[in-house]
Amino acid sequence: MNLYLILALISAVSMASSGVIARLSGLAPAELTFYRLFVGAICLFTLVLLLGKQAELKQKPDRRIVLNGVLLASFMLCFLKAISFISLANAIMLVYLAPALAAIAAHFLFQEKLDLASGLLIALSFLGFAMLQQFKLDLVLTEAQWPGFVYGMLSLFTYTGFLLANRHSGKSESPLQRAFYQLIIGALCVLPFLSAAPIPGKDTLLWVFLAGFFPGFLAIYLAIVALAHLPTRVFGTLAYIEPVAVILAGWWLFGETLSPLQLGGVAMILLAGLVQSLLHQQQKPVRTDLQHRPQP
Repeated sequence: MNLYLILALISAVSMASSGVIARLSGLAPAELTFYRLFVGAICLFTLVLLLGKQAELKQKPDRRIVLNGVLLASFMLCFLKAISFISLANAIMLVYLAPALAAIAAHFLFQEKLDLASGLLIALSFLGFAMLQQFKLDLVLTEAQWPGFVYGMLSLFTYTGFLLANRHSGKSESPLQRAFYQLIIGALCVLPFLSAAPIPGKDTLLWVFLAGFFPGFLAIYLAIVALAHLPTRVFGTLAYIEPVAVILAGWWLFGETLSPLQLGGVAMILLAGLVQSLLHQQQKPVRTDLQHRPQP
């Protein structure tokens, strides 16, 4: 399998670990988000030191990297704000429209061809995701819930922007540099939303590290690397592996039961991801040197 497909899958599973960590650690949402970004940046800096690539971080981040960091923090914070007004199912359904929306936007903005097969596979992934949620949606919102809908839409658009911005970032910047500064800038954006200084106690240090390493460093860095090499439609389809991992973790770790509808959703997402990956690997770029070779 293509290396970048594997990296996208690892990123999705690592991203899913944030739900397990949140449930077991008892950390407040804003604190968990801060640790995820700040400790993630420390982990990435450690990797840079081990690789001896400190020079890559000396390059000043440009406005695109700053924007990506703001988008990273924004979609996390807007999602947390949304669930304080509307149901978790509604908020999750909104934010997981982002991979599909990003693939459609890339088709028009960046000439990433979204053919019928790829479009159907993305739609199939989203349908599978809706099955995981068991179609539990509040279709009628009260006046008090409308702010949550607005925050949910902001989370959707900022997550979409994050995917697109990292897909079409500057070629001169290394993934290490882009990931490091996005994590640092994202952490700085979250800092004002903390009610107190985030000083973890001894009983939470392990969870702080896990939050920074898996859904922070590993998930974000590998997503940035994968997005630089995979079409948005492929990455977007594989992104739906994250809710599958969350559902399976709940079944395995917490003894939660899976309904036949949810099992069908799991199978549908896995099938769509597999077929999308196979289609991507079969698409070979045309060599320009053959196009312009003189005819005998």
